[in-house]
Amino acid sequence: MKTKKRGFTLVELMVVVAIIALLMGLLLPALSSAMATARAKKDSANLRGLGQGMASYGSDYNGSWCVPGELWRNPVQVEGLGNVCMIGRGDPNFTYNTTDNLASAMIAQNYHTVEIHVSPCEVNPDIGVKGEIPENGNIVAYDHSDWDPSNCSYWDQQFEARLNGSASHTSYANQALMGDRLISWNDTAKSSNAVYCLRGTEDGVVKDMEEGSGEYTRSPVLDFMGPSGAFHANILWGDISIENIQNFYPANSQYEERTTGYTNGIKKDNIFRAEFAGAPDANGNPSNLLSGDNFLSYSYLAGNPSFPNILLTHDELYD
Repeated sequence: MKTKKRGFTLVELMVVVAIIALLMGLLLPALSSAMATARAKKDSANLRGLGQGMASYGSDYNGSWCVPGELWRNPVQVEGLGNVCMIGRGDPNFTYNTTDNLASAMIAQNYHTVEIHVSPCEVNPDIGVKGEIPENGNIVAYDHSDWDPSNCSYWDQQFEARLNGSASHTSYANQALMGDRLISWNDTAKSSNAVYCLRGTEDGVVKDMEEGSGEYTRSPVLDFMGPSGAFHANILWGDISIENIQNFYPANSQYEERTTGYTNGIKKDNIFRAEFAGAPDANGNPSNLLSGDNFLSYSYLAGNPSFPNILLTHDELYD
C-alpha cells in the first residue's frame, strides 16, 4: 500500500515565512551595525595612511610638512638661464594653500594615493576617487606626469575639492594652512594639533540658527558614522594618533588667544571654526584666520598673510 506524500499546508508555510522574516529583522540591524563598524575602521586606516604619508614627507623635507604654496613657488631669476623654478627657492604662492592642492601635491609625489582620500563613510555622491567618479561625463585618472618641477608643474590641478555639484576627490578637511597654524605644520605637531578629519558643518555650527533652518540638523555630515543625525568622525592628530570624536570640541582641542598676551585663559576650541583673534592683517586688524587654533577647512582658494582670506565649500543641506 502506497503512502500518500503530504506537502506543507498553507498555515505551515506562513509560519515558516514569519520565522524567516523575524530572523531577518533580528539579523539585518546587526549586519548593518557590523558594516558601519567596518567602514569606520577603514576610515581610520585611511587617516593613518594620510598621517604616515605626511610624516614621510617630513622626513624628506627636513621635518616640514607639505605646504602647497611653498612647494609651487614663483620662478627665480638665474644668471644666464632666465626664470627657473626650484623647490625651496622663490616667493611662495599662498593662494595654493588649499584642500585640493594639498591632497594633489601629496599624491603627485606618491606620499598619498587617490584612494585613501575618499572615506568609505562618505555620504556625498559628488565625492569619489579620481579615475573612478565621472567628471563631466568622463572618467579622468590622476595625471602623475604633472609632477614636473623643472617645468614649473608640481601636481595635477584637475584634482578637485569643491562641493558645487561637480566631482570632488577628497572626503577630508585639513588644517587651514595660514597664520600661526603653520608653526606646528611639521614633525613637531602634537596630539592637540588637528591634521585631517571628515568635514564639519558650515562655520562649525552646532545647532540650527533658527527653528527649522537646518544648518546643523539637516547637514549630511551627521550621517558619516554612528547613529544617524549625530556627528561621529575619526580625526588625525599631529602625533599621527587617531581618535573617534562625537562633537566639534574634542577634549584636547584648546586654545588661548595671543593678541593680548596669555591672560585670556585656555578655552575650548571648535575644530571647524576660526573663532579666536590672531595676528593683525595689513590693515592692523586682528584676523581669526591668522590665529593658531584648530580650523579644519575644505577650501579651494586662500589669501596671503597681508590679506588673509579663505574660500570654503560645504555639503548641501538635506531637503
